[in-house]
Amino acid sequence: METLLLFVYFLVVFYVLYQMALDLERQQEDGVIIHLDYDFLATQAQDQLDFQKGAKHIKATVSELSFGKLEFTALKFSIAPKNRQQALGSAFAKERREEGWSDDEILQLLTSSILVRMLPIGKQKLRPISLLSVIVINQTANTHIYVNWDHSSLEMFNESNRIIRSVPNMPRDLTQPQIYSLVNPQSSLTANVTVEKNYAYNPKTDRMTLADNLVDLADRVEMSKMTDPTTEEKNIQPLYTLDLMVGIKHVTDPNSELINLLLPFKFTLEIEPDKIALPPVRWLLKRFGKRNRPDMGSWFWGQ
Repeated sequence: METLLLFVYFLVVFYVLYQMALDLERQQEDGVIIHLDYDFLATQAQDQLDFQKGAKHIKATVSELSFGKLEFTALKFSIAPKNRQQALGSAFAKERREEGWSDDEILQLLTSSILVRMLPIGKQKLRPISLLSVIVINQTANTHIYVNWDHSSLEMFNESNRIIRSVPNMPRDLTQPQIYSLVNPQSSLTANVTVEKNYAYNPKTDRMTLADNLVDLADRVEMSKMTDPTTEEKNIQPLYTLDLMVGIKHVTDPNSELINLLLPFKFTLEIEPDKIALPPVRWLLKRFGKRNRPDMGSWFWGQ
């Protein structure tokens, strides 16, 4: 009799603990992280630079940068002097050499840079994303950067889409060519873009307005494969790829050619399940949780 009572007691405790675990599971909120494949981006950019005769002095790298409290990662184009001997023979170089600078240090000082980054990236709440932000920072003194929106595209679910730069008073006819964006020396550009099909005509304003989101992160989590919140295995899904066409041209050299680069910003989505800290509850959910047993329908599974 005592054995039976003890068995019933432990069964009740187990069931109560299990129901508490299910309640905690219902309160869990998954998070997501948007990743950008910087290594792939820099490799593809450098391969294109190496193929073009007038771009041998430009190097593409991934750079960790900080401006005050702001820290971020960006694609960096380092533009060295095209003529090394001419640069080292300049009056500026001679003055630095008299101060004790080496030739490599002088060339590093004469090297300017261009930064390209894309937002949003990093940890995100489960929310709709309507627009992507393209940021170009031109830190050079004599180089123009062109952004060709019509030769850029966004691929999602294996479908390529024309991108549209969002501007005030969007025109009714989106089939018209878009104007290049020019980034002058010592200036920057921030542009918001989305795909053409997300715009719709608004008869009240007689303008095209944004009618749909680019992606809803909550929907993407629902569409993704099941994530086990009790393991350390990462759940990473393809998100979208933006191919951005940019041009780089030296301003003061009339014989310089326009260097065209198609930059592939390849994004993935990592789903971060909300994990429960208490080990016994984690153990229960791993074996009996609804996330891992979604089709069970008995009283024991709490449905």
